[in-house]
Amino acid sequence: NNMAYEKDLRAMETYKEGIIQAARNNNLEPSLIAGIASRESNGGRALDKDGLGDHGNGFGIMQVDKRHHTPIGGPYSNEHINQGATILRNSINAVEKKFPTWSPDLQLRGGVAAYNFGVSNVRTPDGIDRGTTGNNYSADVIKRAEYFKQNGY
Repeated sequence: NNMAYEKDLRAMETYKEGIIQAARNNNLEPSLIAGIASRESNGGRALDKDGLGDHGNGFGIMQVDKRHHTPIGGPYSNEHINQGATILRNSINAVEKKFPTWSPDLQLRGGVAAYNFGVSNVRTPDGIDRGTTGNNYSADVIKRAEYFKQNGY
């Protein structure tokens, strides 16, 4: 749905530098971080006035879950974006370790799914998104990331 992505793209212009820096710090594609921010908070557009989502559990544009992490920085800050990127990098690393025989693409998708529902829930390549929000989390984030990559991330 490119129209929604376009609105997210415009909303995220202000965080672009932070996204690029967080990508560099965590050896990730900026487009992937943008894809997560788009999926999680529509680039910040879906957050309440305090920068929260998910009934107050999700913090900031990356929706860091306050039940599992202590949020760092403000909801739109570079520190926050970097924290989300670090959680993503750790998820990818954990999936690589758990499934060393999976292709790099699958490991990446598993890591993205794990960002949403935890490494323990990543089990099979064909069921990679089963149990994620909408049962399509990593597929959707990757699709968004491709759009952001074509648009300067």
